[in-house]
Amino acid sequence: MAFSWLENILRYSRHYTFRAIRWASRRISGQNYQILASIIIGIVSGLVAVGLKFLVSLVKGWIQGSDPTRERLVFVFLPLIGVLLTLAFIRFVLRRPLAPGLSELINSISNKKVNIPNYETYAHVVSSSLTVGFGGSVGLEAPIIRTGSAVGANLARLLQVGRRKQTLFLACGAAAGMAAIFNSPVAGVIFAFEVLLTEMALHSFIPLLISAATGAVVAKLVYYEQLFFLPTLDWPPQSIPYYLALGALCGLLSVFMIRASLRTIDYFEKLKNPFLRIGLGGLAIGLLVFLMPPLFGEGYGTVNNLLAGRPGALVSHSPFYLLADNTLFLIAFAAALLFAKVFASSITIAIGGNGGFFAPSMFLGATLGFAFSQSLSLLGFSHMQDANFIAAAMAGLLSGVFKSPLTGIFFIAELTGGYGLFVPLMLASALSYFVSLYFEPYSIFTRDLFNKGLWLPAYERDLNILKTMNVAALMEVNFYAVRPEMPLGQFVRVIAKSRRNVFPVIDASGYLKGIVLLDDVREIMFDTNKHDKVFIRDAMHNPPAIIDIHDPMDKVMKQFDYHNAWNLPVVDKGRYLGFVSKSSVFNRYRELLIERSREV
Repeated sequence: MAFSWLENILRYSRHYTFRAIRWASRRISGQNYQILASIIIGIVSGLVAVGLKFLVSLVKGWIQGSDPTRERLVFVFLPLIGVLLTLAFIRFVLRRPLAPGLSELINSISNKKVNIPNYETYAHVVSSSLTVGFGGSVGLEAPIIRTGSAVGANLARLLQVGRRKQTLFLACGAAAGMAAIFNSPVAGVIFAFEVLLTEMALHSFIPLLISAATGAVVAKLVYYEQLFFLPTLDWPPQSIPYYLALGALCGLLSVFMIRASLRTIDYFEKLKNPFLRIGLGGLAIGLLVFLMPPLFGEGYGTVNNLLAGRPGALVSHSPFYLLADNTLFLIAFAAALLFAKVFASSITIAIGGNGGFFAPSMFLGATLGFAFSQSLSLLGFSHMQDANFIAAAMAGLLSGVFKSPLTGIFFIAELTGGYGLFVPLMLASALSYFVSLYFEPYSIFTRDLFNKGLWLPAYERDLNILKTMNVAALMEVNFYAVRPEMPLGQFVRVIAKSRRNVFPVIDASGYLKGIVLLDDVREIMFDTNKHDKVFIRDAMHNPPAIIDIHDPMDKVMKQFDYHNAWNLPVVDKGRYLGFVSKSSVFNRYRELLIERSREV
């Protein structure tokens, strides 16, 4: 098989590396052993990220050339060629399925199945470099995160550690890969926690930090490249309303990107003829790239030019280069890019390219921020700093598309060095998150998984367990019911036989009229003079809430929490049936939770 030499090299390297680690594991403490493994994962993931960045930059530099005034007809065909090469590598060289993006990885982690195949330690690097290097309009982040995850998971499997450690090492590889490709160790760790390890405890923080820092150090030593430069940090307080408006726009654009991308992918997947699907999609990308060269590849060069105040670079290599000084045209061109980038990225994935939506999201944010700032200036508002709005919009798009506001804030601050913009970044990210969450509660990674019934967020998993429970199965009936006309003396004799301190009050037809607590009669129950003068109707009162036998369990729990109650009566069309207690609900919930954890 082709590439068997590469697999042999990897196999021998793993063999001797793991022998050395096992030798060390017998001589150092468990915590230091974990740190050593984190460092190794960081080194390997960092080197892979560096190699991928260098390879793609060489291919792109050779293809694009240096003359921005000349449009490149070859752009029409290059993305299609890149996708065809990617498919050829997967079909004839790898001979195994290779799913792009992070959805499958998130699904595996959420289902506690983190056995990633060995070939993913190199397959994503090769395939994504072909896709992106030849102009596929996607990013390298998802492939490198998948590669780093494969490195960590396979190291954990060969070291025969438990599932929790395997998940942790997987996340270490993901954080290290992201830290290396962007030189952003803190953002890499936050991304791993916010997107991948939504149920992992904070004790995993240290290994993630070590792996991410190691990956960033390796990248800086071997191939240092700061992607973006932020020329200004000042922001006047009176600009806050504009950042809020920008955050709302970012949220709406995030919703559009999620829905349009998934629908476009679904449309192309329904084209059963592979030649039609690949040919149509490849030429569509090529035509878009020819008209709008910023769509070529990741688009980070365009982002950097916008941050540096060179908006004319938007039309470099395009037929519209002569309009590079026309601000109104550049705004319109940037607005068109917003829609074109969404479709170019999703089509690239739909026809077989390997890449992710991280870079497209930042590209959309930068373009939106530029168009927003320039539009404000044209409308006569005080001159805005384009770079600040570009950075804020990038954070907003990351927050809205991936439902990860902390990642958006720290990632852009760390990537651009714009820590002085923390408040605008926070405003744009938070508002974008809430606006996008209102219209689209799932991220671009998890929306499709949710539609297929393969994934639920942590809070909905809890709700899903509650939905399997019902009031009838949890209802307790060993309560003594009393009548409103019952005298206190007779009630005292009922109390003596009961082990409960709450008593339902019902009429002759069985309808619930109220409840009586032991505390309601405690002070008078031993006063025999009142035994014939006080009746249940004098002491009873309405319960905090009444549960219907058909109420869903999530509604029942809301009633318990709202009224701070531990026992509530259950009725069926007003007729008393029994009580349900908060403790019985919690006990059954815990049993079901344990059963589900054993299943996976």
